[in-house]
Amino acid sequence: MKLRSGKATRSTHHAAGGVRRVLGATAAVALAGSVLAACGDGGGAGDYGVAVGEAPPELTMVVRNDVDTFDPMLTAAENGATQMYEAIYDTLVRRDLSTGEYTSGMADSWDVSIDRIDFQLKADLTCSDGTPLQPSDIAASIERLADPDTGSVYTGRVFGAGGVSEIVADDEADTLSVEVNDPHSDLLDGMRSAFIVCPAGLADTEALATEPQGSGPYRLVESNRGTSYTLERWDSPAVEDLTDLPERITMRVVTADATRANLFETGQADLVSVVGRDARRLEESGGTPIRGEAAQSDALVFNQRPGFAAEDENVRRAIAHALDSEAYTNAASFGVGEPIDTAYTPNLDCYDADNGALKPQFDMDAARAALEDAGYGPGGETLRLRLVGYDNQNSGPDYVADTLRQLGIEVEVRNGTLAQAAGIIYGESEPWDIFVFPLISAAPNPYPLVTKMSSNLGEGGSYNFGRVRNDEYDDLTSRAPGATGDERCELWSAAEASLLERVDLVPLMWSIASYYGDGLEFEAEYRTVDLRSIRTTGE
Repeated sequence: MKLRSGKATRSTHHAAGGVRRVLGATAAVALAGSVLAACGDGGGAGDYGVAVGEAPPELTMVVRNDVDTFDPMLTAAENGATQMYEAIYDTLVRRDLSTGEYTSGMADSWDVSIDRIDFQLKADLTCSDGTPLQPSDIAASIERLADPDTGSVYTGRVFGAGGVSEIVADDEADTLSVEVNDPHSDLLDGMRSAFIVCPAGLADTEALATEPQGSGPYRLVESNRGTSYTLERWDSPAVEDLTDLPERITMRVVTADATRANLFETGQADLVSVVGRDARRLEESGGTPIRGEAAQSDALVFNQRPGFAAEDENVRRAIAHALDSEAYTNAASFGVGEPIDTAYTPNLDCYDADNGALKPQFDMDAARAALEDAGYGPGGETLRLRLVGYDNQNSGPDYVADTLRQLGIEVEVRNGTLAQAAGIIYGESEPWDIFVFPLISAAPNPYPLVTKMSSNLGEGGSYNFGRVRNDEYDDLTSRAPGATGDERCELWSAAEASLLERVDLVPLMWSIASYYGDGLEFEAEYRTVDLRSIRTTGE
């Protein structure tokens, strides 16, 4: 990979209206960003001191977990972290959740081909500390993300299997180009996750973990780790209309669903998300939630390393037959999520409902037969499995363990936080066998699954953490990023089918977050509310 700055030898400057969209670009997905208008019972709904349809001057929102790190390249990417990055870091492009169209971030316009993007940046960009932010500074941030040694979970998703060939920055012309080695039709969407870290952060990445060096529209003015954060808007030149954003945001960290719901009901929070049974409680009391829909399902994954039980397809098939998607969804989300038999979700590019028939269906007799074929059960060995779970899965891990025990399998359950679970799954220090993995991504396309299920991008960390050996999947996903039109979705659909047929994963649940706002309307994904979309309703 080459990083060059100074006078660019190649760039394309054009008006914002002349954007050439990425080949095979995402169709608009309006459902992913449905609008909410809901009122709490604590009083004050709509009383924000501004006209209806404007952003509230102040806002208290409650996130589901703490920020694991202020380094956006090294995060496990859960709700607390991604919501914080939405505020304190900016990106070159954004995505309108209501239309699916790509919109301006730090770039005014862009020209896209199958392996390259040329950006025309906004002039006079600055960091939130007032430091000038040059195109070469932005290039340095992107270079760090592109470097495999950084260890970011975003690297492969953003730049594809071939990685970056060249980054060209021209400080005089305000241009930036990113070119990748292999065709990657989802490069533009990937850039939405390339949060720009300012030079002070790149100079001391160890300190960056606790001290953000942001390029976004908010400064962090008060931080109480694990409890709350206070953010204040500043005059960022990257934001076209600052009045689209609240002036001050307080983010409270509350891990318990019931507590978040109580804070909303008593008027102590303006905006909350609930992922379990308390969403039903708020809905029954008159609240109308937005569906923050996940992109890609929660699916049981296996450790297929040599010597581990799940290396045997019969073992994987037995487990798949034993698990019922509806029962798991009820246990893990109290029915807020939706049962699913595909890895791709309905809001994703190239979703193919017919692929669900390829997943081994719930059948305990078939499970026993497959287990016997693997040499376990009556007359055979006792199968022992180590199941990893985490707190937000509620009683989902218990359902999986109890069901498998009905087959005579001994199951050891290790529960913790998602970050702890990720440490086990991504690391090599602790053995594990099965885990219901939230394959959730911000991307509206299937590419992020490649980082989890293929060795095309290498192995270790977030790359093929279960050591899946599926030659057909590797081949199909090496060709799909360079395809366009109907061929693109045909390849992605066949790739998913190959995983289901070989039982490399077992889709169980489509995760849904229910968001509630007090006299507010806004757009959201599963993990993140678009702060630029929050408006008062006066209701």
